[in-house]
This record gives sequence, structure tokens and C-alpha cells, in this order.
Amino acid sequence: SVVESVPRTLRDEVEKGETDLRTYNIVTAFTIEPDGELGPSRPIRGLITTFGYNLPDPNVPNRFSVWFNGGTIEVNDPVNDGEEWKKIFGGKDVPRRHLTEEARLLAAKILMGAAVPTEMEEDGTMRFQFTRPIGGHGSHYVDVLYLDESLRIMKGHRGS
Repeated sequence: SVVESVPRTLRDEVEKGETDLRTYNIVTAFTIEPDGELGPSRPIRGLITTFGYNLPDPNVPNRFSVWFNGGTIEVNDPVNDGEEWKKIFGGKDVPRRHLTEEARLLAAKILMGAAVPTEMEEDGTMRFQFTRPIGGHGSHYVDVLYLDESLRIMKGHRGS
């Protein structure tokens, strides 16, 4: 259920129907550049889609509390880059994680219930999820600075 992916601090508000819960998904494009023998032979573009929700802050106008519960990582052009993508992320020659990377993953698992991708779907997509999303009014939010029919300008709680 959707309510299970709502931070504990906001569940009562959502369960009582006192607010408008909305999806809040962010798509970020990235490029993997060639880097030695382990990297691709040419730049490979990918997409990270982060799935989340937001709801209006009851105390601050034009502010929305935000949290994320998972997402996908996938190749941008599966026809031209799909095989190279699968070599990078799903091949037998994928380098092992360093100790610091393992520590970060452990922290993410403990704090947010992060489940990192361990396998790849046939099309190259990898899925991740957060079973304990972090959020609440005043902690993780976006402020809508400007809004009209064709443009929305927002500022995150960390200034981005």
C-alpha cells in the first residue's frame, strides 16, 4: 500500500485523508565516460528515475514535504548501448566494491532500508528501494518559488 511508503511522522495525516498525497518522480540523465579497460569504449548514457511522494506542508505556504521510496537505473538508448550497458553493470568482470563502498551501502541499508540492485532485468534496468523513507514537515521539502502554466521553479531544503 502507498501508506507503507510514507514516513512514520506523516502517516496519520495521510491515513486520515487530511492532505493531498502526490507522486514526485525525478529523472536524472548521466553519462559513463570511457576510463581504462573496465569502462566502456565510448560514452554510454543512462537514466536514474527516483520515485517519491510529496504533500503540502500545513504550516508553510508553497512548501511540499518530499520523500523517496525507490527507483530505477537504466540505459538511455537500449538499441545502441544495451549490450555495452549489460557488460558494465551485469558482466562477470564487474569490479568488487571497496571497503568504503561496502560501508556506505551498509549505512544506507540500516538507515533507510535501502535495497540496492543485485540483478538486472532483461532490458538492463536495475531497481532499488527504500523501505524506511526519511521525511517529515520541515526536514525534507521543496519550496515553489514561481509557478505558471508552463514553468515551475523550486528550491530544495538544501538550496538546490
